[in-house]
Amino acid sequence: MKFSDRLIRRLKSLKAVVLDMDGVLVDTEPLHIESFREFLDGLKIPYTDDFLFGLIGFSVPDNVRQIYRRFLNLSDENLIEEGIRKRDAIYLRLLKETPLKPNPGIAELVEFCLDRNIRLALASSSTREQVDHIFQNLEQSSKGNFRPAQIFEIVLSGDDVRHRKPHPEIYLKTVELLKEIPDNCLAIEDSPAGVKSAQAAGLICLALKSRFIPREKLAGADALLNTLYDARDLLSESLTD
Repeated sequence: MKFSDRLIRRLKSLKAVVLDMDGVLVDTEPLHIESFREFLDGLKIPYTDDFLFGLIGFSVPDNVRQIYRRFLNLSDENLIEEGIRKRDAIYLRLLKETPLKPNPGIAELVEFCLDRNIRLALASSSTREQVDHIFQNLEQSSKGNFRPAQIFEIVLSGDDVRHRKPHPEIYLKTVELLKEIPDNCLAIEDSPAGVKSAQAAGLICLALKSRFIPREKLAGADALLNTLYDARDLLSESLTD
């Protein structure tokens, strides 16, 4: 891919890369969609694939809240919390049943960063329980060859912040824990909410193209990636002496 000279110059002082989890580290988006499909079927709510795909990139609490208000005309937070627990139980079951592997290009990007002493962090809107399950799944499925818990210096989940993406809190907190400045940090996201979160916090942001999200909805990112190999190539070009 061809990247702008301005972006390459901005990355010259890169100190840390912050990855989103769902859709970037690992392709769990089909499991999220299936979990919402089962959840909606259980509520006997009609829906389209476009509606399901539109849930990608937003937090589960926000999505369940939208479903209850839009389709059931309910705003009782106790009922919404119960709905969140039901949806999450479906998702956790699917996580346990489905072997996962890192997205193509992740291993190479991680290796590049570690070789260049670029720090790695993860910022996800998923719950801590879900993050832990995915980390364990990836390690078990790779027979110990890919160990996320040992790769990332900082791991933040949706449970660690008051406001989830698209609010910038999770990225602001990640940068603070890294003791870096936003200008020296790169976020890789795959959703409009994630891009807004990272950019509002002042990070450089690359958006990985997703089959679930129209390209134009990611246009606010500093650049679009066809694959994560493109991210490694960009960093290699930017950090070459």
